[in-house]
Amino acid sequence: MRSFCPLRAVAESERFDKCRRRRDGRDPAGVDSRRREEARVGMIRRNGAAKQHQDDHAVAIRFAEEHGLQHEHSRRKLVHQWDAYPFGVGSFRRARNVVHGALRGRSVTAFEYSYFLMSDSVEENGYQRDSAHWFLVCVVDLDHPVPSLAAVRNVWLEWHGDELPGPSIDVDHEKWSKMFTLVGEDEDFARAVVTSENAARCAEADIHAEWRFVNDELLLWVWRGRADNQLVPILDVAKPLIEAAEGYPRA
Repeated sequence: MRSFCPLRAVAESERFDKCRRRRDGRDPAGVDSRRREEARVGMIRRNGAAKQHQDDHAVAIRFAEEHGLQHEHSRRKLVHQWDAYPFGVGSFRRARNVVHGALRGRSVTAFEYSYFLMSDSVEENGYQRDSAHWFLVCVVDLDHPVPSLAAVRNVWLEWHGDELPGPSIDVDHEKWSKMFTLVGEDEDFARAVVTSENAARCAEADIHAEWRFVNDELLLWVWRGRADNQLVPILDVAKPLIEAAEGYPRA
């Protein structure tokens, strides 16, 4: 029996590669190199995503501690709790870095919501509607149920389809009307909530957000937002809207 020789094995492997290159015109070494490079790039991307996830988690924990809130890594049921946009679309939906408690005098639950659209990339008015999407979602508890009312950014209007709660309602504020469409069934309630002063406050805020009153909750969502830098500002903008909604006379 012939004994195994490492040098002979290497030589035979090299001869085999040369024969294969002559036969099919391809260079196995080049193929293997490309595969190794693809694997390396994939590993770097996965490691980068994992590192970003850890960093976001740590930032959310610090934010919760600073404001006396509770933090949860994730809460799956939140992604199925509402049907209207930004919920109810896409795949691989996640609700993570959930913070809840009293903030700015209100009972809130906020979380980072993400989903994937498995379709071709489409850019609409500067907003990319492909692959990964994420929002900062904030849910504010109200004292009692109020009529449905939503403020939708004009550039996102078609994303909502036919799920908006009623006809559009004119708002007597030029800048606000260029940015938003107000939609609801109770026009008196809408005008009591979105006064000229409140419309101006919303229009001046440099936050890519929308909001909706649903029963006894106010939902706000900020495109690509994070709790640590946008939750408090969005609550400050929303507070007059909430007070006006709760102060509207009930039938």
